Amino acid sequence: MLKILLSSALLVLSSVALSQVIEAQGEAVIYDNDIDDARYRATQQAIKQATLQASARVRSNDLLSNTSVDSKMSMQSAGRANNVKLINERIIHDDLLAVTIRTNITPESMCDNGTLNPYIKSVGVTGFALQKVQQARLGGLDNIGRELPKSFAAEINRQGYLRALTSTNLRIYPDLINAPTSTNNDGSLTDVARIGEELGVQYVVSGVIRDISEVYEQHPDQKTPLNSLIGWANKEDGQRIFDIDLYMYDGFSGALIFQHNYREVGNWDINETRKVGFGSPRFWSTHYGKVVAQTLRSMALDASEDLNCQPFVANIFRTEGTKIYINAGATSGLKKGDQFQVYRRYEIFDQLQNAQTQLNNANINVTITQVQPNFAIGELAVEARILNVQQQDVVIAW
Repeated sequence: MLKILLSSALLVLSSVALSQVIEAQGEAVIYDNDIDDARYRATQQAIKQATLQASARVRSNDLLSNTSVDSKMSMQSAGRANNVKLINERIIHDDLLAVTIRTNITPESMCDNGTLNPYIKSVGVTGFALQKVQQARLGGLDNIGRELPKSFAAEINRQGYLRALTSTNLRIYPDLINAPTSTNNDGSLTDVARIGEELGVQYVVSGVIRDISEVYEQHPDQKTPLNSLIGWANKEDGQRIFDIDLYMYDGFSGALIFQHNYREVGNWDINETRKVGFGSPRFWSTHYGKVVAQTLRSMALDASEDLNCQPFVANIFRTEGTKIYINAGATSGLKKGDQFQVYRRYEIFDQLQNAQTQLNNANINVTITQVQPNFAIGELAVEARILNVQQQDVVIAW
């Protein structure tokens, strides 16, 4: 009984020691002058930002001063926000509400694997396909499939919880309607693992832009100057949908691990004959562009939150005696003295003879001895050839 009481007390002390007061910002587009709705959505975004900030702070500290908590204790990003206080709000450009909150973040539970590793995971962002290409004619948004993922990757990097690389010339889905379960022409599953290996990233992110049509699309012969004027006055044909699916894959196995759908509506206040292009200054200045920008921010926050508790994995690209070289370095947060476990990569075939990647724990530890910006060198206890550690095996930190 005494041991149980002591354990409970330690858990309470750990929770208190790890709790942090965080200030965070959130933004939301104002729809139909509904400030209360915008305030709620902006506050929810700020809370999600606060939990990620608190998680990053805990992970970045090797020691927690003035506490008796083990330095390996880490807080899950999906922590619990207590005593949320709105300390500031302001309206930007008449259609965007920005709020600042102060909240106390406490760890609701540990990650499933028991810890949060301190490394920045890399994601490769591919092109996003538009399901109905004719919808891009309005506004001349034909470049949306490549420019949208670039903007999304830039938002991920701006937040700083993941490191995003873009390869928007790559498209994953040959069959958009059935994505993400579509197959290639030869019947095999989408080759995400190959893309992950080519880009040298741990995760591959892609998506399908399902709908960017007008809310009240009129027949062309109904769009007379008078009808257009009446429509804009009534705000009936000046709205446009933004509906997008986001898919996140493990870059080593090709498995789909997370997916989200986002559907918003914004005012499209540009003459229908004008071609502004996606991502232009004129596009971002519209109400619709601001809706898209806020959606991209939400997508980046969701990606960071989803991948926060995932293990960190890096490829071994060279072996030399007792040294192994891995394709992650200082930009991913590695430092001298860090330790990883070696996993062997195997290729197996399922019942349809499709190749699948399997990672098996080799029960081998490696210690990082040198760190460069984009790669690191680790030291094994004995030579790699004796341990059968080879190129394309991986190291993992849980």
